[in-house]
Amino acid sequence: MRETFLPFTRPMVGEEEIAEIIDSIHSGWITTGPKSAKFEEALCAYNDVKHCMAMNSATTAQEITMQVMGLQPGDEVITTGLTWVSTLSTVILQGGVPVLVDIDPKTLNLDPAKLEAAITPRTKGIIPVHLTGLPVDMDAVWAVAKKHGLWVIEDAAQAMGAHYKGKKIGSDPRSVMSVYSFHPNKNMTTGEGGAIAFHSDEYAARIQRLRFHGIERDAWKRQSKEGSVHIDVMEPARKANFMDLQAAMGLHQIKKLDGFNARRGELFRRYLELMKDMDEVMLPWEGNADLGHCFHLFVLRVHPEKAGLDRDAFVTELKVRNIGTGIHYKPSHQHTFYRDYYATHTQGLPKEGLPHTDWSGDRLCSIPLWPGLSEEDQDQVVAEIKDVIAKAKVKVAVP
Repeated sequence: MRETFLPFTRPMVGEEEIAEIIDSIHSGWITTGPKSAKFEEALCAYNDVKHCMAMNSATTAQEITMQVMGLQPGDEVITTGLTWVSTLSTVILQGGVPVLVDIDPKTLNLDPAKLEAAITPRTKGIIPVHLTGLPVDMDAVWAVAKKHGLWVIEDAAQAMGAHYKGKKIGSDPRSVMSVYSFHPNKNMTTGEGGAIAFHSDEYAARIQRLRFHGIERDAWKRQSKEGSVHIDVMEPARKANFMDLQAAMGLHQIKKLDGFNARRGELFRRYLELMKDMDEVMLPWEGNADLGHCFHLFVLRVHPEKAGLDRDAFVTELKVRNIGTGIHYKPSHQHTFYRDYYATHTQGLPKEGLPHTDWSGDRLCSIPLWPGLSEEDQDQVVAEIKDVIAKAKVKVAVP
């Protein structure tokens, strides 16, 4: 058994990031300033997109996209139930109704074949979620959206650096916008933070206003030599700006991202090899040439009838052995608020329910994966998993 606890993920922050943060402190630009602007330029270049605006979180970014798209009370937005609840909450906060469709059990992503049946005269858009860093089959999503005149906004919170048919997630203008996250458990981090990527100039001024008090121009420039002390508020808005202290990390993290993702892929495939003969767990799919995984999470699904214990008992046993895990995610409609919400908003769930979402949600578990994970740690994780299951099967076999 391990002597120290092994978390399921850990941010990779180097001396370059630390030195850049110290430089920001000495410069006097602690909040939004020139490094934030430089980071946004780096995001645009990396993701091959014309505009990319950083802000305090991906959740706020997603909420702003709903405002910009003009979502009105009663408007419906189709998405997946296997996601963090913020995907749904940002729709509800604008008065909209998140309509859930089932997943493809192979990918854990929204099943595009379920979209047509979910469309009503009130449907305005689709939010596909690239769960675990594996892209959704976007051609199928875009085809349905075009047919019905719907917008598409990609929830790419877990997918920085992933590719769809050779192009970076967020780079295709068939999606109006894409949202990234820089939370500490993501493939690159700025401590906290997120960004909206988009292609059309028509959204730039509005998004800029909505992330900082409704002010039309770059507010940070008012304190610089070329700025003006006079500002004008164009509409009510939140304060969701991004800080130079965060950008100081991001400027170096984005340079390392491809290397981080490559190492994640090596460890992901090594897990697959180490556990290939285990029928007690369902292993994740690594994607293919079209669906270019960035390996954010390694999510296995426990088969209780074969493993001798359910997912929760499995997680508890690993914790006792100092192995950290995560649950990504409990299906959104199973949370107390959403269970009650869909009891009255029945159009938000298909009549047949979400059987694949529920089945996977009861069994899934993320095990340790990050670029700094050693192969020795990985071997120990797998050894403990096998031992937990072996002992559970013995208990079940004993009358």
